[in-house]
Amino acid sequence: MTPNSFAYIVFLVIGALIYHPLSQKAKKPFLLLLSICFYAIGGVKFLPLLALTVAFNFFAAQKLERTEHKRGLLTLVLVLNLGALGLFKYLGFFGELLGCTGVQLSLPQLALPIGISFYTFVICGYMIDVYRGREAERNFLDFALFTTFFPAILSGPIERSKSLLPQFKQPRRANADDVRFAAERLIEGTVKKVLLADNLAILVNTAYADPAQFSGLELAFAAVAYALQIYCDFSAYSDMAIGSARLFGITLMENFHAPYMAQSSKEFWHRWHISLSTWFRDYLYFPLGGSRKGKARTYINVLIVFALSGLWHGAAMKYVLWGLLFGVFQVIGGLLTPAKQRLCAALHIPWDAGWLQIIRVIITFGLSTFAWIFFRADSALQACAIIKRIVTAAGACFPLDLTHLGLTERALHVLAVSLIGLVLTDIIGDRFPLREKLLETVWLRYAVWVILLAVTAVCGAYGTGFNPQEFVYFQF
Repeated sequence: MTPNSFAYIVFLVIGALIYHPLSQKAKKPFLLLLSICFYAIGGVKFLPLLALTVAFNFFAAQKLERTEHKRGLLTLVLVLNLGALGLFKYLGFFGELLGCTGVQLSLPQLALPIGISFYTFVICGYMIDVYRGREAERNFLDFALFTTFFPAILSGPIERSKSLLPQFKQPRRANADDVRFAAERLIEGTVKKVLLADNLAILVNTAYADPAQFSGLELAFAAVAYALQIYCDFSAYSDMAIGSARLFGITLMENFHAPYMAQSSKEFWHRWHISLSTWFRDYLYFPLGGSRKGKARTYINVLIVFALSGLWHGAAMKYVLWGLLFGVFQVIGGLLTPAKQRLCAALHIPWDAGWLQIIRVIITFGLSTFAWIFFRADSALQACAIIKRIVTAAGACFPLDLTHLGLTERALHVLAVSLIGLVLTDIIGDRFPLREKLLETVWLRYAVWVILLAVTAVCGAYGTGFNPQEFVYFQF
């Protein structure tokens, strides 16, 4: 039951209608039941693992708070939590790595429990917070809700205890503003997913299924399409998760902020998957020393963080290379930026000149798109082959005909107009509180909603004969 399905909307609305009339005492048990049912629909066989994980960490946190051997117990708890994640996610990958060294060991690839990458990080962050002095949660119901809350358990945002736990302790009734906000985010997410991401997926999947059949120019177009697809897809899920939570009076953190408006790779990761990037910053980068131990150590820390971030995304070398690429981009950016600023000063060019900012945005988008090729390709070797065809412009022909990538000419025109709308929305929203102003103007708000839903209904990728695309980050 994905958030862009009719069944999910029915589940959400009925759940909210039952939830709000309940007494304060009954609200939390019902919300936990709702979360358990949602998780069971997606994978009931993984419920025992989830229940065991929640119960173990609930009691382990209280023990961690009291013990004098905090570091040892924290290490044990993290090893067990991350070990469970590794067992299900990386066992087969570990066997492949051993095979590269000549050791032949056949290890099974276990079915990946849904949401395990996300709820494991939520729990590990909480345990580290307790180690650092946070009071361990004493109410099992609150802790269980914190770790299993249904809008966030599948693909985040990866919430922190300091922001989410207090909201479960004092459940808040959703008001009219919450409902309007929820509707706006759910519509926004649906449009991004059905109108943009799933149409882009048709182009991308066709090109990546057999890259040798397409010219370098077509593959370059597919690479850009994937950069846009994964943004629309993942930010759509985050929009719908945030909107769903608000229907129950719960505020989740924002996960995206116009990432392709970033002027450097470092800024990109301040805007992309914010809950994950801040998690790695607070729980890995800072403990490694951050930027406090000199430039060389800083850059090593950056590379370590991004390599592990890539590995978190999937059990394959292509993800590690993808992460390292972003790390290398940051290191090179850190080394070159002072020289570039001195050059601008010598030429009397303002560093914040509008045309210069546009160039930096284009370069950053190009670097991100290059890295996404490794992320989407079936393997690192295929990614290299695609890059080679793009660089050498293999098979290039003009005019470029994109219709054999799976979409009709009309669908391509609609997609182009929709993407222009997305870009303009991000540009304006990056500098102006667009969403807040939209919610303030009643007639404009409803007009935009109706238009977006109508265009999505007419031009969206769904219906008979269409193979609906799962959210990309469900596989992680």
